[in-house]
Amino acid sequence: MKVLHLASHEINVGDGALTHAIRARILDIVGAGVSFDLQDVAVFRKELTAAELDSYDLVVVGGGGGISNGPFAARTGTPMPISMDEYVKSKARFAFVGLGHNLFEGDPFRHAEQLKQLLRHVREKGDFFSVRNDGSLARLQRDLGHAETEAVVEIPDPGFFVDAPARRPASASARPYIVVQPAGDSLHLRSPVSRISRVMKRLRSGDVLSPLEQALVQFSLHMWRNHGFDIQLTPHIPHDVPICAAISRALYARAGKDALHRPFRMAGTPHPDHAGEFFGSYAAAQMIVGMRGHAVICGVGLRRPTIALSTHPKVVGFMEDCDLAHWSVPLTGNSADLLIARAEELLNGESRYFADRDKAVADFGPRFDSFMRQVIDSVGSATPPSA
Repeated sequence: MKVLHLASHEINVGDGALTHAIRARILDIVGAGVSFDLQDVAVFRKELTAAELDSYDLVVVGGGGGISNGPFAARTGTPMPISMDEYVKSKARFAFVGLGHNLFEGDPFRHAEQLKQLLRHVREKGDFFSVRNDGSLARLQRDLGHAETEAVVEIPDPGFFVDAPARRPASASARPYIVVQPAGDSLHLRSPVSRISRVMKRLRSGDVLSPLEQALVQFSLHMWRNHGFDIQLTPHIPHDVPICAAISRALYARAGKDALHRPFRMAGTPHPDHAGEFFGSYAAAQMIVGMRGHAVICGVGLRRPTIALSTHPKVVGFMEDCDLAHWSVPLTGNSADLLIARAEELLNGESRYFADRDKAVADFGPRFDSFMRQVIDSVGSATPPSA
């Protein structure tokens, strides 16, 4: 079986987690005899024609947050490098796997009509379209209407199944550590609007800590001083590096000589190819505090105590689907206190967390398998690739 996989695969290490999981599940189902071509849709884009697509048995699009207002989504509502006409002409079987409605709260969906048209063609062609379990289906139904999304299936995000055996990163000491994963992009959308003017005044006055940075600094200092945990700051993309650096500087400035043993460390931003190794550091952590979608998704999937600092609807939605809404903390003036309170609850006993989590995710594997098996079983009914 020849599979073309169209996905973002150069920028965000989280995308590597779900890309690997999708391919691993296809191999589990089909066994030997599968060849994959992975084409990046974000950086090294190559426009594809129906003739090129038809040399494959299966075209997988996603996962990741492919439903956005980005310019690449202007033709089909997704970032695939294929025009609507070429998609309609193609005889290959298509499966859109675990796409995410990636807009911030209040953002109008500018490519709604294009996605409606794509979904109509998906139904007509007998292809498959799924979104991840982060509230994306409800947001699509809101933006497109229930009738237009009738054929859309909700599946667990493939990144939940990341294969990442526990391994301590090179930046870690032998001491137990907590992963703290801040997001450094779209801060004007992640932060409460009413606080932006105060943030700008603070920046101009020389106090460089934003409310987000302040919350994570206070949390990190508390966990280090009171419980002896090291802090591993883990940027996922280049935008996260400056905020991680600012938090690190503030931690050392406030800790002074007590931190000569360097308990606050910052990881690099690995290529998505190394997602398994990278998330192995999550699997080895005592606790995870994450902002990005796959910091939270992979943390919960790896069965580590995970607290979400929720600044995007997808993070809120995923935690709710895992029955972990209690562990989803909004960015407000008292975020530090809430993060500390949730962490103390976990340290005092994780049984409630895992009882809720394990019950909610019990069917995640079967649901993902069922969807992927339907896709694979349907490939034989599609028109075979041309010789």
